[in-house]
Amino acid sequence: MGFVNTISSINKINKLLKDLENQVSITQDQVERNASVETLQNSLNVLKNIHQEMIDTFGNSRGARMAMYTVFGDKMQAPELLLYSKNLIYHLYAIIQSK
Repeated sequence: MGFVNTISSINKINKLLKDLENQVSITQDQVERNASVETLQNSLNVLKNIHQEMIDTFGNSRGARMAMYTVFGDKMQAPELLLYSKNLIYHLYAIIQSK
């Protein structure tokens, strides 16, 4: 059962990373177009949800934590992915606060 859980968790993380990449692209466009605070807040909430789902998924699978993933062409493991995601959230939050 551990192997099946690991594969399922890795697949879920890969899906979340695709969602993360898509949301970052959308958010970059919103920032460049000077979107409203409400629009950026919605994007921030999406990024927070993705981040939390990754935390939950990594928490349920040691194998998923040890696996390598690719996001925006960079290879990372769980700690680096979570730090990357957290930094995206903080950066967007700072942009919102500056408006």
